[in-house]
Amino acid sequence: MSWSSETPLPGTPHYTLPNDWDFAAERLALLGAAYDPGSIALAQRLGVSAGWRCLEAGAGGGSFARWLCGTALPGGRVLAVDADTRHLTDLPALGGEVAQLDLVTDEIPAHAFDFVHTRFVLLHIADRDIVLRRLARALAPGGILLLEEGDGLGVPAEMPGPFGEVWRAFAHSTELAGANQSWARTLPTHLNSLGLTDIQAEAEIPLFRGASPTARVWNLTWTQSRNALIPLGIPPTLITAAQADLEDDQQWFHAPPTIRVWARKADLTDL
Repeated sequence: MSWSSETPLPGTPHYTLPNDWDFAAERLALLGAAYDPGSIALAQRLGVSAGWRCLEAGAGGGSFARWLCGTALPGGRVLAVDADTRHLTDLPALGGEVAQLDLVTDEIPAHAFDFVHTRFVLLHIADRDIVLRRLARALAPGGILLLEEGDGLGVPAEMPGPFGEVWRAFAHSTELAGANQSWARTLPTHLNSLGLTDIQAEAEIPLFRGASPTARVWNLTWTQSRNALIPLGIPPTLITAAQADLEDDQQWFHAPPTIRVWARKADLTDL
């Protein structure tokens, strides 16, 4: 299918799926339920524990930041930052700190954290390379940077049916707004260029059933992005059909791969 526009969408924020939406809280909670177990298991493998100073960049609904509060505190530090902090108001009661800031333009403390994490944020930011350098600079010597990003690898060619058609249109709409659906697979090279060491990476392809929490995430995503998809020539009936499929518990789908890359900062090299 071809789309009708190659012009960036007007009025686009830095992040292509903003959280000032009626169903954002539900969508973020479902994302946390789907992806926190993998994030937590990896953070535990990397040694995150009491006393660690942690930065959660683009904290969204705050579920991973809440886990960090229960793990690194007391004795450590948890700073959760986001351009929209409306879903993070409970963190101070857990001992965490919250800061509203733009990852592209606002100051991030340098050389201050043992663990810096972000998930499904950078691919949606047009100036992602600037943010990546800033996150690396936030690491203290020996600190670990963990990045989790979606990548469209395999979905454009392999995902059949209405879900696949709508996903391809959605991916196109996000790229018109500055996202990059193939950037995550290049992260190891980027981290190497920043002078980080012990770089490791893995990829996971999530399989999920219709009517599951993950299916609900995508259903809500199609609702949120509907006004961006229709001007690109996507029929409303196709979006409706994709959402109906997502509610069918006899159907199975695969989401875009989740690419996880982590690395360590060896010293105070100027990033």
